[in-house]
Amino acid sequence: MKRATPSTRLRTYDVLPHEGDAAQRWEMHQHGTRQHAYFGTQREAIAAAREQAQAHHPAKVVLHAPDGFAYREFTY
Repeated sequence: MKRATPSTRLRTYDVLPHEGDAAQRWEMHQHGTRQHAYFGTQREAIAAAREQAQAHHPAKVVLHAPDGFAYREFTY
């Protein structure tokens, strides 16, 4: 059986609302790490997550609603 290596594991980047000041309303977080980035708009957070996912594929971006529900997912 072939084991997944760090380069072949699916990375997940979550985009979710963040309670903070106006410059930090949205958060991009990579699962399994302490990497967090904060953005003023959801569009900026999604763009950053997509950029990371495309650079480190296989990866997926998961968008979350304010209640935490994951409502959309993109795979790269």
